[in-house]
Amino acid sequence: MAGIGWKLQKMVDRDSLAGTMSAYLTGVAVTSAPWLLTTAVLMSLRIAARTDGSPTFALVERIVTLVYALTVVLSAPVHIVVSRYAADRLYDQRLDRIGAPLWRVLAATMLGFLAIGVALMVILHVPVALAIAGVFLTVVVGGQWLLLSVGGGLASPTIVLRAFFAGCPLGLVASLWLYRGLNLGAVGYLGGFAMGQLVTLALLLHGVARAIPSKTDETARLWPAFAEYWLLALSAFVYYVSIWTDKAMVWLLADREAASLYSAVTAIAWFTVVPAFGWIYVQIETVFYRRFRAFYGGLGGGAPLAVLRQRAALVTTEATRILRGAALVQASVLTLALVGAPVLLRWVGLPPSSVLPFRLAAIGAALQLLSLLEILLLYYFDLRQEALAVSLTLLGTEAALILVAHATGVTPAAAYMIACAAAALVGLVLVRARLATLITDTFQAQAYGDVV
Repeated sequence: MAGIGWKLQKMVDRDSLAGTMSAYLTGVAVTSAPWLLTTAVLMSLRIAARTDGSPTFALVERIVTLVYALTVVLSAPVHIVVSRYAADRLYDQRLDRIGAPLWRVLAATMLGFLAIGVALMVILHVPVALAIAGVFLTVVVGGQWLLLSVGGGLASPTIVLRAFFAGCPLGLVASLWLYRGLNLGAVGYLGGFAMGQLVTLALLLHGVARAIPSKTDETARLWPAFAEYWLLALSAFVYYVSIWTDKAMVWLLADREAASLYSAVTAIAWFTVVPAFGWIYVQIETVFYRRFRAFYGGLGGGAPLAVLRQRAALVTTEATRILRGAALVQASVLTLALVGAPVLLRWVGLPPSSVLPFRLAAIGAALQLLSLLEILLLYYFDLRQEALAVSLTLLGTEAALILVAHATGVTPAAAYMIACAAAALVGLVLVRARLATLITDTFQAQAYGDVV
């Protein structure tokens, strides 16, 4: 995330509970807020559908799921490139070259998702009132994802927190008010939720706009960044497709009720990775980033080989610590989730038969979190092909095993878990191989004549 590391470090360096909590809450907001909110809304829709009895709520649930799936998957390549471009400009101290390209891509993103939202509503054959709210939500969430990809680094982390802690409650309150207070039913629920997301988008937009100089270089272009980082963009696209592949295939292969139940189970399972998500984000952007910069700074500054070896060892130690720490944090939360699964699922209104799929999906989510961490580390070492290999492993294995599970009658959650384990194993092998030869690989990557 562009430029956020030093801001998070300032929070942690306060050496207070409030500062540490602020840093980790920022990590959760930046990494998890949109899909956390989506999950909360989907669960509330399921509860509302039980009490209301209207089939329209099932349609709204489908709209919200598809809107978030399409926006995050289709915009992922843009996010990774824009974020990397912003980080490069921050490093160059050329903030004046961020504004113009960012506003252009934001406008293009929102126009693109306007067309996608209209097409989605036509395909779903939804009533006009629901279609308007659905298209509006698609445009708002598409812009929200883009601003979130750069907002945490350009603006203050508190702006990200404020945007979501303002928009999320407002959206839920507005949904309930329009649904029950004005008796607008499912249409009011979806419209209220969309209005809350608009508040979040407006606050993010205001925060980013204040962080960018008013005088911008209009000649700045993003196309060179897309040409340079296309492999990262492809890797991000494949990874985000893999997040939704199992759900999409189950929707195509199984009946609607089974598919809806599986989507609900996997959505709840992803709640278990939130603490580890926040922890990983803060650790990567603070301690690991400092070790990483010290090593490559010494390399560029002509540090002696003994110093480079010492700094490479620190990078290796820190990467290993983050992998072990993430596994420990996730294992603690996962244990609670596995034990409390019957009570949790009964509370959200899911049948007892969903306990086993939930447990398998929770284990799979934990393993997928580790594979994401490994991809992030590979990104740091600029191993773009290796990062893509992890993403392709997850996507290919997941798709193949879902087909096998459908043919044999096994729960798709088992296929998802095994696919995540395969991706995590491949990622671990690639990261360990890089860390074992960090100095050698780094010097071999230098152009001939650069190192004397």
